[in-house]
Amino acid sequence: MSVVDLTKTVKKFIDSNYEGGRPLLLAYSGGPDSKALLYGLLEVGIRPHLAHVDHGWREESRLEAELLEKEAVSLDLPFHLIRLSQHPEKNLEDYGREARLDFFHSLFEKIPFQALLLAHHADDLAETALKRIFEGAHLSFLGGMPSSCELMGMTVWRPLLTVRKKEILRFLEAKSLDGLYDKTNDDPRFLRTRLRQTMIPDLTTAFGKEIVPNLALLSERAYELKEYLDRKVALIRMEEGDWGKAFFLKGVERLEARHLLKRFIRSRTQIESVLDAKSGLFSPNITVKRGWVVILSKHNYLNTSEVRNLLGQLSIFLL
Repeated sequence: MSVVDLTKTVKKFIDSNYEGGRPLLLAYSGGPDSKALLYGLLEVGIRPHLAHVDHGWREESRLEAELLEKEAVSLDLPFHLIRLSQHPEKNLEDYGREARLDFFHSLFEKIPFQALLLAHHADDLAETALKRIFEGAHLSFLGGMPSSCELMGMTVWRPLLTVRKKEILRFLEAKSLDGLYDKTNDDPRFLRTRLRQTMIPDLTTAFGKEIVPNLALLSERAYELKEYLDRKVALIRMEEGDWGKAFFLKGVERLEARHLLKRFIRSRTQIESVLDAKSGLFSPNITVKRGWVVILSKHNYLNTSEVRNLLGQLSIFLL
């Protein structure tokens, strides 16, 4: 992919998705990925708002935030900044992700943005797919991230998902642009760092060919499968009330039933036990009877006798 191709990729995405009239919000770290997306957007005539989160994990982060704000001013782009003060000892990645999303969501509540743009790329897709393979995720959940989705009430776009990291770096070099270097990206405490720097390169060497494109393709296909199964399970008969939800799974393909139950049951072993059962009580809130799987609301945890009494009152079991 050439520099022109990256610009064409951004233009094709914008032409297919942007309605015009409402502004766009770009999550801007100033690193190579978001830098390339910003200047790709500018080349196709899109002038987004920039949103930057200073996590405060590094001494130089405040200075970097100031540099990015100056860059926004020079480009005449609106700039939104938040500095985080809390730093949990564990789960820094999860905390940072949640804090960023909360910040972006707060901006959406103030300004009618059409979408939030994120600079994830093909290598990110590959890393996520490999991580989920090792975690034993269901087939339909191997996908990393879609190019367009809804998250916390925000429309989220990822225009660079077909672009490799090395192509992003070539784009920046051709434009004489430098992305900020965040040394926490090289911290081996983070699984993403180990995947990017060690695991994927080692697997590529051992396999004898590039594995990133095929892992990215697996991610894409898995997401297609998820969308297909989402449509299928939406047709499954369901009853619900203050007591919880019930699904009639008799005659439903096991793959579809598993996909549905994954939303409500975390344990893979328990999901398979429920699918194999004809009747029975599997936890304080999961019961199988006459083809129905009943999942009680958490506040409705009942003993065996109380569950039976409740089921006897539900019209769905009088058929």
